[in-house]
Amino acid sequence: MIKKTKKEINKKENIKETLKPTTTKSVQIPLVGVIVFTFLLAASSFFAGAAWLKVSKTNTSKTATATFAPTKSDKPDFQFYVMSFCPYGNQMETLLKPVFDLLGKTANIKPQYIFDKITDLASYCKQTSGDPTQCSAYIQAGYFTNETDCKKTIAESSKTCLDEKNYLKIGNNLYSSLHGRVEANQDVREICAYNMNEDKTNWWKFIENVNAKCTATNADTCWEEQAKQAGFDTNKITECFNTQAADLIDKEIALTIQNKVQGSPTLKVNGTDFPPEAANATGSTLKIGKKVFTQAQFRTSDAIKEAICASFKKAPKECKTTIKDATASTEEAGGDTAAAAPAATAGSCN
Repeated sequence: MIKKTKKEINKKENIKETLKPTTTKSVQIPLVGVIVFTFLLAASSFFAGAAWLKVSKTNTSKTATATFAPTKSDKPDFQFYVMSFCPYGNQMETLLKPVFDLLGKTANIKPQYIFDKITDLASYCKQTSGDPTQCSAYIQAGYFTNETDCKKTIAESSKTCLDEKNYLKIGNNLYSSLHGRVEANQDVREICAYNMNEDKTNWWKFIENVNAKCTATNADTCWEEQAKQAGFDTNKITECFNTQAADLIDKEIALTIQNKVQGSPTLKVNGTDFPPEAANATGSTLKIGKKVFTQAQFRTSDAIKEAICASFKKAPKECKTTIKDATASTEEAGGDTAAAAPAATAGSCN
């Protein structure tokens, strides 16, 4: 569910290989309740990711192991793929807010949401819940200590997965989001809210409110007050949800498939991955424009701002502004900076 250490990733890949999932036309991202046996690994990796919060100063050297070179345009498109209650996606939204404040009028900064469309629930659950006949492989991979616990966990996962109440049902189709039906509902509401106004300022306020006060458990009753405080007509959001949900979700799924998106957050600048694949090797540094960033700095407001600015045919004057991370001192910030913004951890929900 959450990106892990190299050792944990290898374990997860081994168990995925054993499961041998069938190929479908949708992004396969199972519900959190389905993969019960990943909970402990997820928790440990979440706290391990906190080490990424300490960000070093930007390397001003012109040498780097990789260079970010997006397609240039007059008004760049920046897409960030998230789920409404993925903690890493929420961190990304927090650090993107000052980027929007700085470049929101000159670049298209747009959220995209990750869903899964399920047309055959029995096949889906057989694929995602695990195979009890493969418990020996799971034990060897370190997911279980004995066969009894393995089979019990898989049986409980399968039962949860087969319960239609865990999905957003529209017509004959079921739609899922990683953290459950309530998250899927909130994903749709956030899409509706984004599409309602040309000025996205109130959308960002809505997201800030929801991230601070709602959860994947209570959002169905919590969201309305947060939307009202952000200045939205909640009746219009509800009407959009009731009449457009399937079409909106199908469009998001088409984009995740087209762009091969596998986790939240995923960032695209004019269709180019940020950071690029070449910068994923351990110890890599990335040149963006005239600045060089370390891996610990990739998920900072200023690095993302630089990535967007590098995609302009003619960069606006706002690109000269540095967005300092939250660890920078007042003295370091100086006079030509935007508000301090945090760095996000390196994990993802997938």
